[in-house]
Amino acid sequence: MKKFIVCDVGNKTTYVFIPETKKHYQISTEEFISLNIPELDGHDIVIEDAHIRSQEDNSLAQSWTIDKLKYLRSIANSKNIEILCFPQKVTPKARKIASIAVRPELIDKHDKNDIESIAFYLQEFPEAYDSLKVFDPITYEDFEKKVSHIYQDRDVLTEDSNTSRNEQYGIKTDYEDAVTSWIKKYISILAFNLDNETREWACLEMNAKGNALKPGLINYTSDKLKFIYGVINTILTPSGELRMRSDINKPPYWKYAKQVYFGLTPYHMHAGVTASNYKYHKRKAGSACKKSMNLESKNAVKNLDDVREIREAMNTSDKHLRTLWRTARKMIVEDGLR
Repeated sequence: MKKFIVCDVGNKTTYVFIPETKKHYQISTEEFISLNIPELDGHDIVIEDAHIRSQEDNSLAQSWTIDKLKYLRSIANSKNIEILCFPQKVTPKARKIASIAVRPELIDKHDKNDIESIAFYLQEFPEAYDSLKVFDPITYEDFEKKVSHIYQDRDVLTEDSNTSRNEQYGIKTDYEDAVTSWIKKYISILAFNLDNETREWACLEMNAKGNALKPGLINYTSDKLKFIYGVINTILTPSGELRMRSDINKPPYWKYAKQVYFGLTPYHMHAGVTASNYKYHKRKAGSACKKSMNLESKNAVKNLDDVREIREAMNTSDKHLRTLWRTARKMIVEDGLR
């Protein structure tokens, strides 16, 4: 991981933290935009994404016009410095993790505490550093245009998901759509195309002889099929059409599905019903790891090893979801099983 500094930018003042020396600096925002920053040589810059967007309607959270942001980008390019955007919604978690490591009570929210907590979080979990987005100056209007298809695709999926959820996904009811029909027809093929660990994770349980799925799965009466419905629904619509990306009119691949449909990105945490069902029901409630990041819980994490255990369990679940989704996509999109 490359050396980095963390900055918190306000309208007039910028706070700077250098992880190696543990030093804090306070400089003017004008000094920051010219990259006149102490100990900057050989470092990239990490800054919360909300503070490095173009100012709209005199917002206090953003300090600069798009022209100033472009100027900042040009100065950074000339100095061969990368500016990385830390998702602001993750800052409370970073502060909590830093608290667990250095003191028994939660660190107060403060600009200096925030940037020091972000630095600690990125050093302890370098994979988080590797996932940070590179700063790209853009106006709010252009940004909205750039991501409008994401919100559109997510909204359409959520509408379909809500309809099927209200009908209990057709389990033990008379409701039927193209997704329920597909599951009834191909659930066994899907299950046997999966590795044993992923099949077990997806609760596609075998009968006592081990030569077929349990009757509740085959007969579409098991509540465990609710999750399977949610996954297939991201590939095949209830009306029987392939679910398309609205920007390119093609079926998405996993990279798009994991961010847009399942919300597996720190930059878009609220991603609709399908994402919520996965992250808060399947991944969390269904995990063997019962430790909690809620410090008031009886199962609250006590140290960084506990935090790593939670992250490892989440990553394992996400990998199984990827395997399940890619297998189902191949069957539906590439093999034409509909």
